[in-house]
Amino acid sequence: MKKTGLITSMSYKRKSFAAFAAALAFSMGASAGNLSNFNEPNTAKFIQALNSRSVHVVQLGDSHTAADVWTEAVREQLQNALGNGGMGWGMPMYFAGQRLAEYGYDNSGWVPVSSRTERNQNYALGGLIAVPRYSGATLTIKPKQSEQEQAVTVSLRQAAGDGDFTGVDASGKSFSFGARVKDGTWQTAQFNAKLPFTVTAQNTRDSAIGGWWAKNASGAGAVVSALGINGAELGYWNHWSNGWKKELGAIAPDLIVLAYGTNEAYGNPNIEQAKKLLSAKIQEIRQASPGSAVMIVSAPESLKSTAGQCGRRPDKLTEFQEMQAEVAQQQRAMLWNWQQAMGGACSMKSWISRGEARGDGVHFTASGYQKLGRMLAADLLDLAGNPAGAMRSNPSSGQNAGAAQQPVSSSRALGYGEICEEGGKNCRTFRF
Repeated sequence: MKKTGLITSMSYKRKSFAAFAAALAFSMGASAGNLSNFNEPNTAKFIQALNSRSVHVVQLGDSHTAADVWTEAVREQLQNALGNGGMGWGMPMYFAGQRLAEYGYDNSGWVPVSSRTERNQNYALGGLIAVPRYSGATLTIKPKQSEQEQAVTVSLRQAAGDGDFTGVDASGKSFSFGARVKDGTWQTAQFNAKLPFTVTAQNTRDSAIGGWWAKNASGAGAVVSALGINGAELGYWNHWSNGWKKELGAIAPDLIVLAYGTNEAYGNPNIEQAKKLLSAKIQEIRQASPGSAVMIVSAPESLKSTAGQCGRRPDKLTEFQEMQAEVAQQQRAMLWNWQQAMGGACSMKSWISRGEARGDGVHFTASGYQKLGRMLAADLLDLAGNPAGAMRSNPSSGQNAGAAQQPVSSSRALGYGEICEEGGKNCRTFRF
């Protein structure tokens, strides 16, 4: 098999032999745990980010991501191993049924707009925007735990004549930001602030906020950003402005995770069309952020009915999972096999019986998502030969092992989950 020439820089050659071996193995399509790597071209760069303890993982997905419980566990495990790098992405304001572990919000005069329900809007990356109703509308962004000053990148759009946003942070420092060119396109602006901070809209006509990206000013540590929408499918990206590409390029995460498939599989998906869409989006991601590694999370084991020994799976679930694996190979991406992590086919009922999945046969309980998050984090750490990554949980027994595999202990309220059949109809909602 042809080697990719990934191990080139002198700084990287000074890394440990374990890291070198891991990089070489994974660049050549090896597998470890539940993660397979099909010659992802940015493998070595991602490993280097892990080893340098400065890494940003961005996950986009459906309700499994939108509750930020699974991703919260990934975040805590990576930050336990690599240090806390900051808050990551925050939705522009509070959206009912959505939850972020790191962010809280207050607002006066702002309206939430979601690509989940309103298709004919101009959306940024993530498909959620906050629109001020009048000049003087205020929005407060709050941390759910104490954080150091954050370097903030905000996604925004403004029209000609819109005034810059003004703000004041927790230390009393005033700041302002605005679009470089006020032409109705999505752009990014930067400022440093100690949270909580409050921003005020000025002379608005077409101003909107698309999200907040917050990192420690030092750049050190792990950051895990969760961009999920309840009931979402990958096709929702087609309702976003092409501005998402510029935003992703400006953020340039080390790893981009695509965690879709549950909602698609519950409908009657056209597998060939789904394959073309997934392939196209990966290609667009690579053009927008050429230094980012890409990973597909395949659809998990799920059930339409829990009757019988194994229950009844969605008719095209296996076909959809196989398509995701095929795309990962063709597009030279990584693949995290969620069903395998659960214990394989016919595993969902055992997760339900242990209280780690809900009775709907689709979603997981908080403890189940936390276990899955620890497993994913372990596989990511394995890429760099990190000993913390070797401490795993046994999905079939439900027993967690390893001192580094600490459960997520949070008194913060969780949130909602939702699954919708294709087309956005007949949604089922639950609350953690």
